[in-house]
Amino acid sequence: MTPSKIKRFGRLVGDSPGMKKVFSMIRKAARTDVPVLIVGETGAGKELVAREIHERSERSAGPFVEVNMGTLTPQLVASELFGHVKGAFTGATGRKSGRFTEADGGTLFLDEIATMKERVQVALLRVLETGRFRPVGGKRNRSVDVRLIAATNVSLEDALRRGLLREDLLHRLWVFRIAVPPLREHPDDLVMLSYHFLDAVRREFGFEIEEIAPGALRLIKGYSWPGNVRELRNVVVQAAVLAECGPLLPEHLPPRIRAAAGSRAGQPRSKRGSVPRARREEPVGRGRRGVADPSSHPRGVTRDEGVFIPVGVSLDEAQKAYIMETLRRCAYNKARAARVLGISRKTLYDRLARWRRTE
Repeated sequence: MTPSKIKRFGRLVGDSPGMKKVFSMIRKAARTDVPVLIVGETGAGKELVAREIHERSERSAGPFVEVNMGTLTPQLVASELFGHVKGAFTGATGRKSGRFTEADGGTLFLDEIATMKERVQVALLRVLETGRFRPVGGKRNRSVDVRLIAATNVSLEDALRRGLLREDLLHRLWVFRIAVPPLREHPDDLVMLSYHFLDAVRREFGFEIEEIAPGALRLIKGYSWPGNVRELRNVVVQAAVLAECGPLLPEHLPPRIRAAAGSRAGQPRSKRGSVPRARREEPVGRGRRGVADPSSHPRGVTRDEGVFIPVGVSLDEAQKAYIMETLRRCAYNKARAARVLGISRKTLYDRLARWRRTE
């Protein structure tokens, strides 16, 4: 699939009825200035939806400020949102402007709102109703002009039943609702999304990968993708690092996808309707592609098409083999390898240092 055939809607990709409905809702939301509530599973693309609304609205010249409420401690969430004055609490050595102030004239995106404590929900409700807030420790209210977009991966009915969200706040946010479908509900977009991410990998890393082999596409289409679009992107990036050039093959995909989707990937059947017996894989080193013999390769084997982890090695050894091969494929660029692996650079540095100490 060529890049010209990929149906893009800004940062979003899709041509299924479910995604076309999302695109239509984004257009409508962008024409208004009312609060928007985006619901959908983790990894479904809620942040991208929020950004598209902002960039298509009259506030596009203003800032887009994102806050993941799930990452904030209860003690600091009010300060993070509304700011604080010097001496407001222990450690407040200076004045801080909160996210509402930073988003003045633009859009504030609050993700995982169901994790907010009730007192923060009350303060947020007050801002929505009056456009004013008071910094922690402050004596005067401040006014802001902010368009609020919130998101949650929790069922709204469940959030109310469990007391995670105040009903009055939910009704204030639920002026305009956009439901982002999970990837399993628009499988027709899988091929297009896969090539979209592959095109991004080619441009970022310079890999010469022009296509995804039919066998790999069958596995991709046969997997349920519980991590949604985010998981698909990470899989394509990791597979491209292993492939590096030529087509992206089934063996470049993670074992969980081959295992879960293999039985549904359209294996040919014999005339009697039975699935043919799989070819017995030979150990590496006998001239055929296969799984290494644990007794002869206790710490795993790295080959051109990927990393083969034999049965019998520890999880740490398997992880080391995969990380070191990814690092090699990234020309030992640690920042790039960390992005491909989906970990922070600090985590990568810590693991490399630990392995050096044990050698």
